[in-house]
Amino acid sequence: MEKKKKKTPIVIPNATPVRILEPPLYENDEKKEDDEFRIKAKPGIFTRCQLTIQRVETHLLDPLSDNILSSSQSLFETNTNTNTQKKKKNQTKDYSVTETLASRNIRIAVVGNVDAGKSTLIGTLTTSCLDDGRGKSRTSIMKHRHEIESGRTSTASSHLMGFLATGEPVSAKDKLRRNKRKTETEVARESHRIITLMDLAGHEKYLKTTVHGVSSGMADYALILVNSRHPPTHMTQHHLNLCCSFGIPVIVVFTKIDGCPPHALKNSKKELCKLLRAPDVAKKPYAIKTEHDIATCVKHLHTLAPILETSCVTGKGIDMLQKLLFALPKRRRHERKVNRPFEFLVEDTFQVPGVGGVVSGFVNAGALTVGSPVFVGPTDDGTFLKTVAKSAHIARMNTSQVTSGQSACLASGLNKQELRKNQLRRGMVVLEESPTSTKEFEAEICVLHGDGTTIRPSYQAYVHILHVRQTAYARRIELLNNHNNNNNKE
Repeated sequence: MEKKKKKTPIVIPNATPVRILEPPLYENDEKKEDDEFRIKAKPGIFTRCQLTIQRVETHLLDPLSDNILSSSQSLFETNTNTNTQKKKKNQTKDYSVTETLASRNIRIAVVGNVDAGKSTLIGTLTTSCLDDGRGKSRTSIMKHRHEIESGRTSTASSHLMGFLATGEPVSAKDKLRRNKRKTETEVARESHRIITLMDLAGHEKYLKTTVHGVSSGMADYALILVNSRHPPTHMTQHHLNLCCSFGIPVIVVFTKIDGCPPHALKNSKKELCKLLRAPDVAKKPYAIKTEHDIATCVKHLHTLAPILETSCVTGKGIDMLQKLLFALPKRRRHERKVNRPFEFLVEDTFQVPGVGGVVSGFVNAGALTVGSPVFVGPTDDGTFLKTVAKSAHIARMNTSQVTSGQSACLASGLNKQELRKNQLRRGMVVLEESPTSTKEFEAEICVLHGDGTTIRPSYQAYVHILHVRQTAYARRIELLNNHNNNNNKE
């Protein structure tokens, strides 16, 4: 018998040895020790091999370690110097996620009457997939079971919509993982510009939740959704007055225009134009039909109210709405407040096993590095607790620093005893400097619309100041410009 040649194993630098399987055996071949790794078949017929494909999350790898990249490039490329130069050139074109979420992030509040299609529109915009008319789009973004069953949003939630530098939207639907959405991390890494859509409740009994969402959302713009098949209701008027009182420019979107009778759409537009031209709102309606209309309207959003017609089932008007969202300029410049003392507004709290107390919210000013001492409060007695920021996350990504204009989560170093005595709650703040709290303040109030309620001393109301929700009563009331009002009455 002839001596069989020894096989030389292939060695990959910085990797474990790999066993290479031989082609299938024929009937006359002798058995070997590694027969268990072969798939036998008839003579002259090649068999299929069994492969195990594993998806590698490349963004979890350390970008500073070039051992893996250098070893793989040495097998397939000969000139490493030219490749490293190309890699450096490509890195200059990429944008950091923190910069995208801070300076190129536009926050938009989506409000409207119940059954106007707010969640459906957000689901269609974020996934870039049309709705089937049976709740497919809204189901993909809703949190709670009762919301999915009833189809009505009861909580305020935010969703990311990304755009490339060319203006093309980034689809949140994962092409590799079927029936799954991309995470916020993946959307933020692929996008040049981020649109944060805040889904708010539309039912009248959830009006306080909507007011809190508009007050604490730091919204740059507001989408007022109107069902084209029904005229605007009193809730639409409340939402318009609410956005205008906060100084937020509004964009009106007519939904469900597929199958809508022409006379019903005409009546809805007529009633809405009356609301926009009212003295409380003082906006001029402006229909958006072409890209030229978008360029004209974007420069005068404080005086004009763009009007679009959309359908999440047929897709009519969705492209024009996406172009308008991409063309919107950033109105709130939180990055200009980086040099101020750190101020973090707590919107929600969590108790994570093994981590401790975690707070989520918005960085209103300054910057914070992980490991820095902070003050959390105020507590019931008005004091602040001194602790340390153990970790921070932005869009579900671990980071070492947070800056103004970002929505983040901070893990505090409070122990169990401190958490039991002084529970973390919504409305608190995380500050870098030790502050003082107060129970009295002066405010200038402008009454826009009243329901027959008399405002007088000891009048008690529910106050919304940014993220703070607190009951307060008026100890003393003074009328401003009373002399001018008396002259007008005479």
